[in-house]
Amino acid sequence: MHVPARFITVLLFFTLLSAMSPARVVRVEIMSRTDVQEGKPFGNAGPYEKIVGRVYFAVDPANLHNRQIVDLDKAPRNANGEVEFSADLYLLRPKDTNKGNHAVLFEVSNRGGRGILSIVNGRESEYGDGFLMREGYTIAWVGWEFDLSSQGEHLRLSAPVAHDPDGKEIHGLVRTDFTPAEKRDDMPLGHILLGPDGGNSYPVDEPASKQNVLTVRDTPAGQRQIIPRNDWSFGHVVQDKLTADPHYVHLNTGFVPGRIYELVYTAKNPAVAGVGLAAVRDFLSYLKYDPQAVAPVKRVYAVGISQSGRFLRHFLYQDFNADEQGRQVTDGVIAHVAGAGRGSFNHRFAQPSRDAQPMSSLFYPTDIFPFTDLPEEDPQVTAGLLEKASRSQTVPKIFYTNTSYEYLHQYVL
Repeated sequence: MHVPARFITVLLFFTLLSAMSPARVVRVEIMSRTDVQEGKPFGNAGPYEKIVGRVYFAVDPANLHNRQIVDLDKAPRNANGEVEFSADLYLLRPKDTNKGNHAVLFEVSNRGGRGILSIVNGRESEYGDGFLMREGYTIAWVGWEFDLSSQGEHLRLSAPVAHDPDGKEIHGLVRTDFTPAEKRDDMPLGHILLGPDGGNSYPVDEPASKQNVLTVRDTPAGQRQIIPRNDWSFGHVVQDKLTADPHYVHLNTGFVPGRIYELVYTAKNPAVAGVGLAAVRDFLSYLKYDPQAVAPVKRVYAVGISQSGRFLRHFLYQDFNADEQGRQVTDGVIAHVAGAGRGSFNHRFAQPSRDAQPMSSLFYPTDIFPFTDLPEEDPQVTAGLLEKASRSQTVPKIFYTNTSYEYLHQYVL
């Protein structure tokens, strides 16, 4: 049987296209779909709808654009050799997407929250004066932090756990610090900004290990004083009774307000935190390049404020603005009050919600080299924030906005 050469060419093209198909958004599970303000039209964009759901991803560890994700090669894989994870979704879109402006304003969620509507649209109601909707924008959020509390309406990431090549658990040391504002007997091991439970912290692995060390000092660079091991324990008081708990530390004499406490402790099963960066990349790529997306767009604008602004700087620095096919994801980026920092977003035992403050969350990888877009010299290396994105030709239009705090802030040493 003779097969036309043209047919063979087309078949080979689609076979190649299939082979190049990016590890991607596998599916979007819509949990609720409701009209915004009972179907009220917003100018020429018409009525809007709110979509709440979950996005399921799969990424290929062998793909060149995933190799920067720390420990991805140590995560469990599906039958296709891909690593799976998922994230919460919250999205506002015109009910008739053809009436929108074909652009998404994506806010990088700050510790699971949503704030851009109140900033741009005003605070008089959930949707404010509707400015972004009248302009026809799709507005979207997706979870990227695995360490958020399970309590409250946070946008969370479900990240895989890394294991040794032979399947054994990975062990290591985790650091937490805190400066109580009032005397307390117990403190969570996670970041206190995430709520009274400290979020989804790494539990202590071996409570009796000699590697667990609690110290106290009065200034960030001050001399650490080791607190004797029999003066503290892993637990908290429940109904006037001290109860063992791997997510809390208890000090018999109580934690003194204003002093800096630091605990280094043993932990295991590090989350592959860097998939949070991939979740943002692949979700935005899906909106931009998949015509069957839940809200297809032609342009992607990402905004981040403070911690999430540092996320965007980190995102660009590690070349996440190129998707698995090397296509540019964001067309524009606004990093507001992010300073010159990045964050704890992509290393083993990372705690993405940590930042750096004058008297707490000290010395976490936030203000780290390089600080500028163009290459700058360090005593041992020359690098720039946009160096990798420039090589992949995926540099977006960028606005950096800062206040006097970002320019003048110094640690109180």
